[in-house]
Amino acid sequence: MILIGVNSEPAAADSPALGCYERDYSAAHLTKHRLQVVDRIVLHITRQEGAGRFANMWVETANQGHVAASGHGGGRFSQFLHCWSDNGVNKCAVECDGGTMQITKQSAKGLTFRTRSLLVGDTDECGGAVDLAEVQGQPVSYRLNRVSDAVCTAEY
Repeated sequence: MILIGVNSEPAAADSPALGCYERDYSAAHLTKHRLQVVDRIVLHITRQEGAGRFANMWVETANQGHVAASGHGGGRFSQFLHCWSDNGVNKCAVECDGGTMQITKQSAKGLTFRTRSLLVGDTDECGGAVDLAEVQGQPVSYRLNRVSDAVCTAEY
């Protein structure tokens, strides 16, 4: 995917909400959802003057699902995303066709995003090491809680 115009500052009402979001899934939750690949996820949406909104994401993978089969279970991966609003739909994407997430719900308590493919982790080429989709091409949603900015600051 080529991202054109994502660096322009979106209107505040249509933008992904700035802040730090996290979800740390319990062992019971992971046991119930055997295809889930995320154990813990932290998302920090920020703004840089003149450069628009962007996000940093950190993911600790569960040792199950396709990440266990690929040898990436129990790993820690990060990713940088560009964020924007398209006709009121808030999105963030990874450069080089590394996937997109759509923010489907936001409130003061947190946000939910959905993706069919979103790659995290550095590789030698464009892309990422781990896809957050549980099953390739099928949508999956992640509900994150709003947490103190100190959580995201600690991840840098």
